[in-house]
Amino acid sequence: MLSIAFPMQTFNVISRTLWQGVDTMKTPRRGISRRDALASMAGIGGLAVAGDVAGQQQPPQPPPFESLPIKGKAGPGLEPIDTAMLDIMERHGIPGAGFALAKDGKLLLAKGYGWANVTNASPAQPSTLFGLASLSKPITAVATLKLVEQGKLKLDDPVREILKDIKAPSDVTRVDPRLADITVRQCLNHSGGWDRVVAGDPCNWEPMICRHYSIKPPLSARQFLEFMVGQPLQFKPGTDQKYSNIGYVILGEVIAKVSGQPYDRFIAENILKPMGIKRAGLHAFDGKYTPEEAVRFLAGTLITLPAMLLPMVNAAGGWSASVVDMARFMTNLDGSRGEPVLGEKMRQEMLAMPPEPLKPREGGTWFGLGWDSVIGKDKTVGYYKDGSYQGMRTYMKRLPSGINWVLLFNASMEFEQQDLRIASAAVQDVHQLVEGQTKYPDIDLFKEFP
Repeated sequence: MLSIAFPMQTFNVISRTLWQGVDTMKTPRRGISRRDALASMAGIGGLAVAGDVAGQQQPPQPPPFESLPIKGKAGPGLEPIDTAMLDIMERHGIPGAGFALAKDGKLLLAKGYGWANVTNASPAQPSTLFGLASLSKPITAVATLKLVEQGKLKLDDPVREILKDIKAPSDVTRVDPRLADITVRQCLNHSGGWDRVVAGDPCNWEPMICRHYSIKPPLSARQFLEFMVGQPLQFKPGTDQKYSNIGYVILGEVIAKVSGQPYDRFIAENILKPMGIKRAGLHAFDGKYTPEEAVRFLAGTLITLPAMLLPMVNAAGGWSASVVDMARFMTNLDGSRGEPVLGEKMRQEMLAMPPEPLKPREGGTWFGLGWDSVIGKDKTVGYYKDGSYQGMRTYMKRLPSGINWVLLFNASMEFEQQDLRIASAAVQDVHQLVEGQTKYPDIDLFKEFP
């Protein structure tokens, strides 16, 4: 739920098969384009936004979808990215987005596109905070690796030993003995034994868990893991890799336990602050958006969604940040800007191929520790992460050429195969533009943005 991971070979295949006709693709169920649907909603006074009833005053009409603002700065020669971004947003009915591009540790482009809040016509800025969804996982992974680097944790430590105080509920009669074998490394590289295709994603089960145990929501990570202790695994840990949010929920608790600090405080002080990131954070429990955060929208509509309030998955998908801050994260991580938070040995561990019997995919890529797709080695390595949740679609990638790019939307694409294929092709458009660039401006915009 928090992320739909596309291996990079899938992006390439989808792009080749769909891209030629992507501009004429229609919404499968509605028979009209997303752009036309959004324009129609805006033209009827935002009825879908506010749920007006007869006799009530309607809210201010949202601005025309065609007049999407562009805010921010970029070096010369990068203008085609603006056109590509607006095309993607029209095609998918996305109100707002942020895009950042860096090379060799220098920020070359940082822009906000469209609206952070359609209702009050607040433009998206390079400094606008967007929900990261599963781009939160690399943040959690780097914090975990930092604890390993500090000698407080080992990658092959069993997580049940670290969190031995988290026990199954009293109504559970049998605990899967394989749970004792799950290691920190296996939580990081999705080999812990959970397969959401087979069993479903327990991170979607909050209503059922709260109802079953008479717990008032929102569910905490600890309460969620107590429930999960009573659930069986789908495969023996370390023998297969299936994308899972559960391992990262566990890692959030491991970080808190081993560091002796709350999860978010350890990350803020030991990871984000040294990288120059000051404004990224998790949501409070008041159910409100944080200041300067983009409002999220239901896919293909102007229906606003509530602020993120699912603390049990904070470590897997709960962070919010700007595209500039995530560019700071990426350029520090690859060693091209500032003093790297992770040393070279731990960075190599983060990107190494998984241990036997796990193997790379057919296309030569593999899960890194926190990354969906890694390819190459040493200085020529590239890695990628994407994320998706209601009102969020997020991407970031490091190319072997030293380019890092981050793309954040405040609306998700619909969860159907046709839409996912189109979404892949749309991102491939940005990917091709970035990789096809032959000359980059010699500027650095990092100091221009908070």
